[in-house]
Amino acid sequence: MTELRKPTRPPRQSRTTRRVTLNVDEELLREAGEFLGTTSMTETINGALDEYVSLQMRLQLVNHDFDLTPEMLDEIRRPRTF
Repeated sequence: MTELRKPTRPPRQSRTTRRVTLNVDEELLREAGEFLGTTSMTETINGALDEYVSLQMRLQLVNHDFDLTPEMLDEIRRPRTF
């Protein structure tokens, strides 16, 4: 199976943390940890939240109407010489 590399995005400006009590599905947590390559509950939950936010941002970009004409696309795809 090919491993996908997550694109990195800049850290958020101010991160705050809060200690909370959660009821977590342990099997789901274990599976998420395997996919994310994390070992602790905190890393896994934060990693899963980060992945979800990244996914939503990518979906917004995919669904954005850039209003490009075929001529504009041809210009963008034209080979450049510098």
